[in-house]
Amino acid sequence: MRLWSVIAGKSGMHLGIFLFTGLALLVSNCGKRAAREPFVDRNPPVQDADVAPDPVGHYGGVFKDNSTSDPKTFNPIMAEETSSTQILGFIFSGLTRLNPKTQKVEPALAKSWEVAADQKTWTFHLRQGVRWNDGQPFTADDVLFTFNEIIYNPKVINGVIDLLQVDGKNFKVEKIDDFTVRITTPDVYAPFLIFIGTDILPKHKLKKAVDAGVFESTWSVSTDPKEIVGTGPYKIMKFYSGQRTVLERNPYYWRVDTAGKRLPYIDHIIFSVVSDANAMLLRFLAGESDMYGVRPEEVAMVRDIQVKRKDFEVVDRGPSTSRSFFWFNLNPGKNKNTGAPFVPSQKLAWFSNVKFRQAVAHAVNKQGIIDTIMLGQAAPLHSMEGEASKWYNPAIKKYEYDLERSRALLVEAGFTFKDSKLLDEKGNVVSFTIFSNKGNNTREQMGLIVVEDLKKLGMAVDFRLIDFNALVQKISDTYDYDCIMLGLTSGAPDPASGLSVYMSNGRMHQWYPRQPKPATPWEAEIDVLMQSQLKTLDETKRKQMFDRVQLIMTEQMPYIYLVTPRTYVAYRSKIKNIDFPPQGSEQWNFDSWYMEDVQ
Repeated sequence: MRLWSVIAGKSGMHLGIFLFTGLALLVSNCGKRAAREPFVDRNPPVQDADVAPDPVGHYGGVFKDNSTSDPKTFNPIMAEETSSTQILGFIFSGLTRLNPKTQKVEPALAKSWEVAADQKTWTFHLRQGVRWNDGQPFTADDVLFTFNEIIYNPKVINGVIDLLQVDGKNFKVEKIDDFTVRITTPDVYAPFLIFIGTDILPKHKLKKAVDAGVFESTWSVSTDPKEIVGTGPYKIMKFYSGQRTVLERNPYYWRVDTAGKRLPYIDHIIFSVVSDANAMLLRFLAGESDMYGVRPEEVAMVRDIQVKRKDFEVVDRGPSTSRSFFWFNLNPGKNKNTGAPFVPSQKLAWFSNVKFRQAVAHAVNKQGIIDTIMLGQAAPLHSMEGEASKWYNPAIKKYEYDLERSRALLVEAGFTFKDSKLLDEKGNVVSFTIFSNKGNNTREQMGLIVVEDLKKLGMAVDFRLIDFNALVQKISDTYDYDCIMLGLTSGAPDPASGLSVYMSNGRMHQWYPRQPKPATPWEAEIDVLMQSQLKTLDETKRKQMFDRVQLIMTEQMPYIYLVTPRTYVAYRSKIKNIDFPPQGSEQWNFDSWYMEDVQ
């Protein structure tokens, strides 16, 4: 389960010739080994194997992909950024999974389930014969360990728990026998089947770390890959810092094709760190990667090349689930070591003024961003929900580009204009820095446009690019920033997927995370609404409550929304069984993909 991940984007550095040479050698060797020694399934069949419906393929090959930066962790409970989650999605499985094509929940490690008449008591029947990728058996003990000893452990601070509680109360997770688990929720929980699909972790590998109180730092990127054990289709083979992560097939995987052959088909996956977007495109066109997310400004050019070469395909998947925006730091706390406030008092006063935030929202020329940067391949974003979502509230407040309205709001908020500069009530010049991550060319250009827009209001704004992991550190740990431009992406079509963002105590309540109590009345109201919408299976009532949340968010504007692009993907024609959903991960059925040119 991957929900509300921070988007790094295509960011970072150009790789040297030596890295390309080394990568080519590794890929070549993997390919030769696959051809010389084709995969032979020597392990006993899974008694309750899941059967994939896709056409039968064949074994072999290496899938080459890109990663925007090094993964930050190999611990799925602690991972929040896409550089980690895109890899971990191949390593771990949950009890259930969401099919992005049908938007329905399907069996995964649990082969079936039923719910009692109270709509709170769920019984899951686990697949028998499933093994972890080190060969150890998977049982109900692993499920209980994951929930009771990790997620619900008060000593383990994690964002997953936000999705697995009702009114701050944990689910009751009990073992009936080795292959039956009963889970009881404190109240009716509408998105239960979606979120109970969180990754299950191995008790035999992590029990000692949990007991020692070091789970949060366990399975770092320096961990021996053999120690990282999951039930997903792949396992980690090698990690080379700053270069690549290599995955290899899990020989114990629990899914098979319609002929009874164990999946996955593809031998290896290589995620190369190529954080410069232009370098990613060049690698794809040179055949050094097999899939590429085409940027809006590249669509026409890439399609022209595709028509001439015919060795790859380009697919329009429609509006993206990504949300680009920026926010001001509203955290009133202080650094515990220095005693200095996270945000200087005069800046905190500006940022906390709702009319200041509304004025900034009116000053951003979204259509200018779409026309000049996205070449028309995007839409203005007015809410965390895109207009294509069934949960979108069309009655939200929208902030059209209007500098006169911005100036009026600033005057109402007590600011004045003098010598083309914006001053607060104490005569301070309004100046601040917007941080973003290096190498995401599109976001960098958006940042420059925003800076110029805000300068028209007399604001002195600096735009600074730093490494992605350093940016995450500012957001999650040090809080030493004025403003950040970034994005989020959601993997679940349900309001509850945003609990960690909307709830005042959420880890991803980015403008002021982990609040001990709601800092404002509007945040308190959102807390109540987000908890209440969880407790009914009546979707109409849920939407009414979530409509109100969206309205509050667009009145208070803790996020200044920008745009959402259309999604285009290019992939090698030799790859078969690709089944792109309109939204969600394009690699959701990767275990059924195969290479046509590998026999």
